[in-house]
Amino acid sequence: MAMDYELPGILLTGASGFVGRNFIKAATGKFRFFCIARRSMEDAGVQKDPNLRWTQVDIGDWDRLKDIIQRIKDRGGVDYTVHFAGYYDFSNKNHPEYLTTNVIGTRNILEVSKQVAIKRFLFASSLAACRFPPDGEAITEQSPPDADFPYAWSKREGEKLVAEYARLFPCTIIRMAAVFSDWCEYPPLYTFLNDWLSGGLKSRVIGGRGLSAVPYIHVQDLARCCLRVIEKSPDLPRLCTYNASPSGSTSHLELFKTATRFYFHKTMQPLCLPRQLLAPMIVVNQLLCRLRGRQAFAHLWMLGYLDKKLNVDASRTQRDLAWQPTPRKSIARRLLFLIENMKNNPELWRIWNEAMLRKAPQRPLLALQETMYAVLVEARDSMINEIIQHMTDAENKACLCMQQEYAPPLMPLYVKLAYQLIVTVLKTRNRPMMRQYAKTIAFRPLVRWLGLRNLSDCMFVIGNLITDNLRSRPEFKQKKQKSDEFIAMTIHLAIDQIEDYYELLSFQYEEMLSENGKIPLPIASSEIEKVIRQLEDLCREAIAGQSWMSPLANTPLPR
Repeated sequence: MAMDYELPGILLTGASGFVGRNFIKAATGKFRFFCIARRSMEDAGVQKDPNLRWTQVDIGDWDRLKDIIQRIKDRGGVDYTVHFAGYYDFSNKNHPEYLTTNVIGTRNILEVSKQVAIKRFLFASSLAACRFPPDGEAITEQSPPDADFPYAWSKREGEKLVAEYARLFPCTIIRMAAVFSDWCEYPPLYTFLNDWLSGGLKSRVIGGRGLSAVPYIHVQDLARCCLRVIEKSPDLPRLCTYNASPSGSTSHLELFKTATRFYFHKTMQPLCLPRQLLAPMIVVNQLLCRLRGRQAFAHLWMLGYLDKKLNVDASRTQRDLAWQPTPRKSIARRLLFLIENMKNNPELWRIWNEAMLRKAPQRPLLALQETMYAVLVEARDSMINEIIQHMTDAENKACLCMQQEYAPPLMPLYVKLAYQLIVTVLKTRNRPMMRQYAKTIAFRPLVRWLGLRNLSDCMFVIGNLITDNLRSRPEFKQKKQKSDEFIAMTIHLAIDQIEDYYELLSFQYEEMLSENGKIPLPIASSEIEKVIRQLEDLCREAIAGQSWMSPLANTPLPR
């Protein structure tokens, strides 16, 4: 199905992240989405939709990002940008990603937004970028992002850039509270719950007096807040800041009592430890984690926030947007759902939260795939000739099908098709595409009697020759395993689909398949060339990493 151009368009960054994918769920059917992410739709668990286009690209790389501009214009444009993409870790170190993603990336997305003429830019900032207020006071929409750790600096610089671009188009800064879901997905809270509900030595430990406090917001309430900004956009100031948060904050002591009551069916009494005792415990825990090859969550810098409260006043946001967090989705009431998921689905709980806790930037993998793509495009003609020569070698028993009398007229096109498919999968970073197009690769040879075994062997030969070529190049010497794995997995996906499709054909056309050679074998190549051009077009559409599926992907060649 085609996009519904009657719907308003949204350029969404961070689409594969926790907040981004939940925003897509909340807004599907209401907008056309042009999503930017570092992971594929499949990896992120985002469902395909005719009104959703997906680009897997690094927002810090302007040379690759800028090509999305024309793609957006060609498909009806966008009305809003929702910029969720950002980097954060718990080391408190000045990681290069803070500059590359949070500052340079934000500037790049603002520039894209300028060139596609949006109506409003929504920038996801954080309440954590503000200093903890003095006792009795609260962060408001006018509070500056003046905290002094690296993440806060990057968000402060991002807010400055947004203010500069507000002269070109309306902008809204949304400072988010700690975002959680019914599966938790907020690393500090996940760590607390694991410790408190473990029954181990740390199960009753709370730092300081347990008064450390931050505000929490359910991810669905955050999505509603962003949608409310879009809905009320014509009535909002050209530059405005809102606190996506409940008013107040929730302390560790409150969380501990609520969680233990739900889990143990009685309220446990915590053991409050002062800074002097916590510090050596953190050091010992870090050493033990390092010996086990793991990364500890707790760091000494966190002791500086003991018993401090990040109280928030969100009254102006709630008044201006006519929005407020849903009472039943408050952290106090929602902890019951978190704990039920933790108890009933422990493995899924662990996988989802560990992924959030240990996540790392994917720039090295993106760069490797881009390099592989560039090399394979440059070497395409010579590689295809080498593959054909290898397959037609009389001594090569793995490709007997290509040496049969009727095979040569079509064989070079099949090699080119298979090669172009691998190149396209690399560019779009969409491995499932290999399964879909494998039907096209399989159909004519299977119906025209080349046979399953020979066809599978030929696919292996193509994959092995490509892998050998990449291994011989100096740029892949340090990354041989990852490049080998990518090509091998892509080939295996194709072979699996070919085998599945062969079984289907055998069931549907058993009589025809048994009458080998009775049907004349046309040598017309126009259909195969059409699919090759289609794949080349997908690569051109994917110059910025587009993984936009073509409607022909599931259509086999005519017989």
